Amino acid sequence: MHIKFGWALDRAPWQSQNSVDSTGTTTSPAGTTVVTGPLGFLGVLQTRLGTTRTTVNRPVRIAQYRSLMAEADHPWYQRSFATDPWNTAHHLLRLRDDAIEAGWQSTTDTENYAEHPRLDALAAVERLVHLGPDHDRNATLVPGRADDLREVLTLIRHHGPNWPLGIDTIEIQDRLTDLPNTWQNILEALNIAGVTITEASPHSGVPELTIVSGPDEWSTAEGAARWLSNAPDRDKLCIISGGSTTVLDHELARRGTPTLGIARRSATSPSGQVLPVFLSAILPPTDIRRVAEFLSLSFGAPNSEASAKALVPRSVSKALLNALTAEPGLSGDPDSAWMKALRDLHDDADTDPEVKAKAAETAHTIDRLIRLSPPSVDNDLVDLTTLQPALDWLASRLRALAHHPGETASETTTTFITEATTHLTSFREALAQLSERKLRVRELFDIADACAPTAPHSTAEAVAAKWTVVSEPSEVPDDCETILWWSSCRSDSSETELWDPEETAALSHAGAQISTAAERERLRQAAELRGLRHAATLICFCPDRVRGEVTSLHAALSRLAEDIAASDPERFASKGVDAVLGDASVARPVPTLHEAETWRLCDVSTTLDEVTLETTTPPSTISRSLDGEFTHILPDRLSFTQIEQLLSDPLGWTLERALGIKRGFSSEVPTGNRMIGTFVHAIVENLVTRGAAANGSLPTTPMIADTFDRFVPRFASELLLPGQKARLGTIRSTVLASLTSLFTALQNRGITLTGAEADFTHAWELTVGGSPRTVELGGMRDLEGTFDDGRPAIIDLKWSNSGKRYRTMIDEGEAAQLSVYSRTAEAGGDGNPLTAYFLLKQGRFVCTDSALDPDFTGGLDETDDSETDFGRDPAGLWPRIEASVEDALTKIATGDFESLSADVYADFGITPEEKSTDLNKAIKAIKDAASAEGRLFIDKPQRFSAFNIIYGIAGDHS
Repeated sequence: MHIKFGWALDRAPWQSQNSVDSTGTTTSPAGTTVVTGPLGFLGVLQTRLGTTRTTVNRPVRIAQYRSLMAEADHPWYQRSFATDPWNTAHHLLRLRDDAIEAGWQSTTDTENYAEHPRLDALAAVERLVHLGPDHDRNATLVPGRADDLREVLTLIRHHGPNWPLGIDTIEIQDRLTDLPNTWQNILEALNIAGVTITEASPHSGVPELTIVSGPDEWSTAEGAARWLSNAPDRDKLCIISGGSTTVLDHELARRGTPTLGIARRSATSPSGQVLPVFLSAILPPTDIRRVAEFLSLSFGAPNSEASAKALVPRSVSKALLNALTAEPGLSGDPDSAWMKALRDLHDDADTDPEVKAKAAETAHTIDRLIRLSPPSVDNDLVDLTTLQPALDWLASRLRALAHHPGETASETTTTFITEATTHLTSFREALAQLSERKLRVRELFDIADACAPTAPHSTAEAVAAKWTVVSEPSEVPDDCETILWWSSCRSDSSETELWDPEETAALSHAGAQISTAAERERLRQAAELRGLRHAATLICFCPDRVRGEVTSLHAALSRLAEDIAASDPERFASKGVDAVLGDASVARPVPTLHEAETWRLCDVSTTLDEVTLETTTPPSTISRSLDGEFTHILPDRLSFTQIEQLLSDPLGWTLERALGIKRGFSSEVPTGNRMIGTFVHAIVENLVTRGAAANGSLPTTPMIADTFDRFVPRFASELLLPGQKARLGTIRSTVLASLTSLFTALQNRGITLTGAEADFTHAWELTVGGSPRTVELGGMRDLEGTFDDGRPAIIDLKWSNSGKRYRTMIDEGEAAQLSVYSRTAEAGGDGNPLTAYFLLKQGRFVCTDSALDPDFTGGLDETDDSETDFGRDPAGLWPRIEASVEDALTKIATGDFESLSADVYADFGITPEEKSTDLNKAIKAIKDAASAEGRLFIDKPQRFSAFNIIYGIAGDHS
């Protein structure tokens, strides 16, 4: 066997000029040649010496070392270990392995490290180390790479000359004296054992350097793809991928050229998020947003014909997500939406036992894991024993997804599930090594992160091509003639110093020769420069900015620039690196590659066709008119929210209500004002339905407080999370004061409450397009009551940061909701029904009844130029509302879809977030025109519309 050994060749995807067999090595009449780095070489030596071991996940070793540190309890790390045991163990294990790899042997070490606390701590822990495989009951630490390296060196020294290693020659690509001391010792021992050790001849050539720079990835990728698609000789071409090739692949695919498929590098694979999402959902205190994420979790590759696989079956997740959307909390209250969803799933099981019974069982299992019997967390400590049932369920569910009969999944999805399963297995193995059975929640997530798969999980595809693709300059093959270096930017990786000089000296006395960060960096840079010198031509493509960040050239190019200046001193005015890299013969900005109709770079040229620049024209109007009859999309049922939409944006109503176009988040768990509003509505409904605030009764503050406290877990569990105590207290005091004011004011006004959240329906006779049409008008009223004479009173509850909008709606005659309530209420007593808004956050009424709302002034000023007094009772708005709805539906039926407010934004060319006096005047003109025709136009803030992007007024005109 012949070995070509280079410090940076472990990931090199090439072997040699000889043919490659099925094992990945190369064969020739002279023998087998293996091209490898230190990791691969260690594997070869272990195989030859018969010392190979099963690969052990590093988190298992960290967990074992953590237990040893807890037993040693050295004072140097006590405080850090008590605060963050996992990461402290991780750091110390790294120090231990680095010292072992450098030659430190604690068993023969007689040094006193009293003056070096870190080394003293390492020695204390190392005295407890007994190396052995995980099935060895006496072993306390599984051997790592450093231990394997030390073992190999020992065996070669003792048995090398008499052991058939089967290695004839080793050609070192680096300088022998630059290698770490342990590797120098290994190579020396191999030489004594009869292996011929040689150093490869240094490459003296200097490539012709060209650096192409563009303002961004897209312009730079266009140049790289154009060169690759026209390159004449691809057999001797090597591509260095300095980063993600997603943008470059897009440009290559446009030209029918093979793609590279290099994904953006990330710390962990997306599959590593399954376990953290699951843990976040099941660990108390329950965060329902994390529960919703868990219920929504699915695996599927985009553009795949196979359907995505859901961690929780969709029949279960849909029901539970709908429950959380209705009531954002988990509660055992029999009346809660969560419990009702569980009962519905259970009842459905009787209709289809084979399919739906399993769904009901899964739902109840999830309920048990999250609500009934979650893992025990006391004082931020998780009892690992109580965590096991949840991990068992996750493991079984992942197995079921991986082996579900009758279902097809894309290769990417299958890989994703396999990685998630491996992550969970590694996590459980690490937990099994811990001596403690209780861990801090944060440490549990640290362990999950440490066990996560690190390989990039990508949906990018590479297409076979004749060229070689590598990740680093050091991996460029010997026979390469041309290098294209994509994204030749400076990387963030750099060697770090682990030891201070005094510790290095102390370890040296104990026989360990520590490689400094400078020495390791010098070795890496030498390998990079050697790789670049293999080629005669080097073309680098470096965007000026990547993801918004300014870039700089890779450090290897600076070293190369020095060599270029030295090899041709007459070529450059200065020998400085910046002068060389910025010289016109080297630096080629993307615009300079195009001359007339020809694009030229190095030895590649191609003719370009000039095309008309594609421009996107912003819409000047949003309203649309179509030929035809559209009576089939007219509604059979209307609510006051639909009426408000028809009176403000008929096109929006058509898209959402008639065509069913909605936001992408179909199960959005309420938060903020929406959540609190639902919560307080439920409190009021409960107080009224159980008689505490009905039939003349006045609920006491303790009664309101008790209902508030009971309903928090069901309707606003977000307020029970850590860090929410002050917010909860503020909302609680606000609600108690506000509801006390509400019920007291109603009683003082002589209104007796009779119902809450009451359904109503009303047959509404309309004339649409000249034909009669009956529509069911329905909805719910927050509070219903009566005066002593039987006159109805209807109160709508609002939780809003500001009450100005509702005051304006009353004064300007836009309170369509109150008008609907008044129209559909059963008549009684004298006058129209009283309708009012009650602002829960401000604790006051907004209406036309001055006894309830002292701020009511009777509407617009008498000096206002408007012909119509909008400040009257909302009941008087009904004729205008009816006329407006008939007009809107008639237009929709005949293909006229209006969005007058959006038209104004499009006409002025501004986005919904912008403000404009002229825009306000235009909106007012629309309102006045509608009023003059006896109709009502409601001006709803356009920034809250769900269709601004579709309309093309949100700034994106594509």
